[in-house]
Amino acid sequence: MKSHWRSLGAGLLLTVLPFLLFWQIWWPGVDPRPAFAHGDFVEQHYPMRVFVARELRQGHLPLWDPYTFGGEPAVAESLFEVFYPLGFWQAIFPDRLPFRALELEAIFHLGLAGVFTYLFVKQLTGRTEAGLLGGIAFSLGGYLTSYPMLQMIILEAAIWLPATLWLLELSFQKRSLTYSIAAGAMLALSVTAGHFQTVMYILYTVTAYFLFRAWQLKLGWRFTLKTALALGGVGLGLSAAQWLPSLQMARFSPRAALEYADVSRGFALQELWGFLRPNPGEWSPLYVGLLPLGSALAGLWLWRRREVWFWAVTIFLALLLSMGGNGFLYPLAYKIVPGFGMFRDQERIAFLMSFGLAVLAGYGYAALASKRWWPRFVAPLLLCLAFLDLFRANSGVILKVPPTGGYFAQSEVATHLEQANDGISRISSEGLLPGGPNAGLVFRIRDVTGSGPLYLAKWEQFLDSVPELRWWQMLNIRHVLTERRIDHGALKLVLEEGEERLYQLYLEGQPAWLAHAAKIVTDVDAAIRCTADPSLDPYQTVVLEEQPNPLPQPASGPENVRVVTFESRRVAVDVSLSTPGIVVLSEVSYPGWVARVNGQKVPSLRAFGVLRAVALPQGAWRVEWSYEPTVAWLGIAISALTLVSVGVPMTVRWQKDRVQRTPR
Repeated sequence: MKSHWRSLGAGLLLTVLPFLLFWQIWWPGVDPRPAFAHGDFVEQHYPMRVFVARELRQGHLPLWDPYTFGGEPAVAESLFEVFYPLGFWQAIFPDRLPFRALELEAIFHLGLAGVFTYLFVKQLTGRTEAGLLGGIAFSLGGYLTSYPMLQMIILEAAIWLPATLWLLELSFQKRSLTYSIAAGAMLALSVTAGHFQTVMYILYTVTAYFLFRAWQLKLGWRFTLKTALALGGVGLGLSAAQWLPSLQMARFSPRAALEYADVSRGFALQELWGFLRPNPGEWSPLYVGLLPLGSALAGLWLWRRREVWFWAVTIFLALLLSMGGNGFLYPLAYKIVPGFGMFRDQERIAFLMSFGLAVLAGYGYAALASKRWWPRFVAPLLLCLAFLDLFRANSGVILKVPPTGGYFAQSEVATHLEQANDGISRISSEGLLPGGPNAGLVFRIRDVTGSGPLYLAKWEQFLDSVPELRWWQMLNIRHVLTERRIDHGALKLVLEEGEERLYQLYLEGQPAWLAHAAKIVTDVDAAIRCTADPSLDPYQTVVLEEQPNPLPQPASGPENVRVVTFESRRVAVDVSLSTPGIVVLSEVSYPGWVARVNGQKVPSLRAFGVLRAVALPQGAWRVEWSYEPTVAWLGIAISALTLVSVGVPMTVRWQKDRVQRTPR
């Protein structure tokens, strides 16, 4: 019982310490109150989480985002964290998600990192103080408290490594598949957090640790195989709702074309001094504190067990890989190790160095504490000094005083656009809305701009290749926010705010139109090149990548197309055609958008490389597009089936065990 209370107290302490590190965020009366610095947290994570929280609050599953990049699958863009359970709580806010709420979620995850590391290290060493030192070193060290706080999905993916290893270690020591299943659930949480580079590092580390411990403990092939199936099956199954649609979208994103020069950046040799000293006022991703570092070295010297050297080798390999093209190991890994050619910024593997040093610090303290001459009263002092060192190094580094009114202040431009918003037309903000390129998610304004790692490469190619006036018209742009001065008869300056100018467009763009001629090309690149041709009239001739059926014919009488329903996941138009023709919808084409004519499913065509279209015969028709992402629903079904198949038997078993333990 005493040990239970000590662990509870240690967990509470590790949960509280990150809030002390970031006390300026929540302490009353701080003026001016700083916030997380402008960067990915502001431009990407907050707007996306605002959208998800709003959709969940309204009872909708956030499958499609109509506000950025002209429209994109939110369920596939992992930054939205649609299926991350620890983000669901934000749906409780009746209005827009407060910025500070997301900051507090990030800080809380630092606490979880500390608690999980404590549990793992204590399990390995049997000492509470060793677990506390490891928890402080990892959760408050320079890695997690630097850019992972601003690139939130890195933080929220990384913290599940110690939880997975702790449960896996329990599974080995107790010969229990129940803990293996729980470890698989922790892996699934890491995947749903959405940073697949960090997930890759976790998978390699967990696999190596699994094989090492299975060999060291001589578990036998039957139990080892069962444990592997439980761990991997539950991890993959529970997270399928996230990784299946993300895998599909990755094929269409710019990441599919990354080359060595794009991904090989890493630490320079001189930056490795960061192990020994923090960078004053800057990020210090390699710094875990002098005391934890010294304790880790003591662990290598005093604790001669193989598991200590497992972590030493892990740290050494991560160090070499973190240098990217500046070292010799990453170029080899790029060629032969699956996954290492898919992600940028090889410095991020410092995550494993930070965690490995935290584990070794725990081993080192346990080795020292086992000596007869080691005074017991030293532990609280060392823990306090470790915290103060990391507080000095990392407190306030990622904090800045935001603009007056916050990053997403209600500017005059934003107010005008909200009032003029008809829910169908778009703007081209050039990333100048308050808060950045994804601010449309916050203000509910449909924008062609966006920010995120996964987006449609062909959308970017379309905007870069097609003349601006043409795509303004084709994409139904009604306002342009720019720092340029534009002199054109179809543009009217309606607002000027500092260096920013808001123009209203009179180009007669439409959400849908009819075409009676088609040009067939071989692929999407050819379609975009053809659309960029000045001689093409996109309102007369549609560019397709396959033969339409029926073939369009010249119009012979009056015709009409009218939007009757326009929702994020459903659009319906009424069409009247005098002869066979093609209706083009000024919305992004993506797998999962299903077309129906008078309720009957028909082939949906891709027009101009990026838009949706349907070929129709003569007559009056209702054409409806609905977003029915088969891959996403398959992933959701797999996740649900895994949850039921694992959760129900475990619940029944828990109930039986509780009944058996109840005194009669």
